[in-house]
Amino acid sequence: MKRVTCRALLSLLVLSSSSAVVAIPTTATLTAVNEQDFNRITLEFEPPVLPTGRDTTRLTGSIEVLLDIDPVTDQVSELTILDGDVQGSAVELSGSTFLIGSYDLESSTLGATLDTPEPPGIVDPATGEFDSSQHTFTVSSGTLGGNISIGLLGINENLDFDFTNEPVGGTGLGTGSVTLTPTTNTPTSKTYDVDVQLPIAVDQVFEAAGVEVPIRAEGAAKLSGQATIEITPEDPFTLWANANGLSGATPLEDSNGDGVSNGIQWALGLNASENPFPHLLQPGDVNAATVAFSLTLPEGGTASPLLVTTGSDPLQPFFPVGPALISTGRNPIPAGTSGNVIIRIPRGQRGFVQLTAP
Repeated sequence: MKRVTCRALLSLLVLSSSSAVVAIPTTATLTAVNEQDFNRITLEFEPPVLPTGRDTTRLTGSIEVLLDIDPVTDQVSELTILDGDVQGSAVELSGSTFLIGSYDLESSTLGATLDTPEPPGIVDPATGEFDSSQHTFTVSSGTLGGNISIGLLGINENLDFDFTNEPVGGTGLGTGSVTLTPTTNTPTSKTYDVDVQLPIAVDQVFEAAGVEVPIRAEGAAKLSGQATIEITPEDPFTLWANANGLSGATPLEDSNGDGVSNGIQWALGLNASENPFPHLLQPGDVNAATVAFSLTLPEGGTASPLLVTTGSDPLQPFFPVGPALISTGRNPIPAGTSGNVIIRIPRGQRGFVQLTAP
């Protein structure tokens, strides 16, 4: 009869490592809110020698934005408007001065676009504030028409402004802000409520019957919605190494020089300073059919699944042991397993038994 030789060969297959967490890009749809102090843009029509006419247009609609969010600090470093179409309610602008003249103008529903013409839109992560001039607001559709009469200047004209042909726009004014409020947190994602405030200023001059007429628009847009970022969980070995004062160590290294790799030490659920040898493969009983090996796993359970493989040549691929030959009935042995585990190898199978953390 051939003598069966079984040796425990401890090794660790490749484990992935994780990089430092950085800001994660995500898109979000933000909708104009219905709040008293926001999304009410005041329009002013300032013809010469007549009083200024004012009315307020109410903004509705949604925009799509790109945000860069750091899931650790919950800070945002970029706000870029990708697509922004909003609507403004119709306005009426009128004014008169006795013996001098009058005007009476009405608009249709107005269409406007929000844009970031030179992305990315930079946000100060520490404060959530940004320079609003990075973004533009343009009235791009709708009409404004009516009559203006100024006898002193010899003007009596029917006006018809078509914003589709002559858009009126300008950059944001002053400082805007992005506010993030975390709402849902899972191991693989994080969701935020997002509020964006963008001051708006438009100042443009039209010509009517040879006379320049300024039109101004000013107010603050506020848009809200939710943004979700997908998170790649940090590598558990890296977390273990950092907690054990082994930052930068790899699974294949043997940082304490005890002959057992860092990866096996971690996979067994041990601290770096604990003795791993009582928890490694030990020879057991031999019967007519099998040769046994035992594992005494720590009471706290293993940190990683442990795969049991066999092979006749350490330089060639090893193959998993059948689950029926392991007392847990599963191979890999599941993470969290503790206590005694028996592995039986058929007699006559010459070679090695290997424990790895896949």
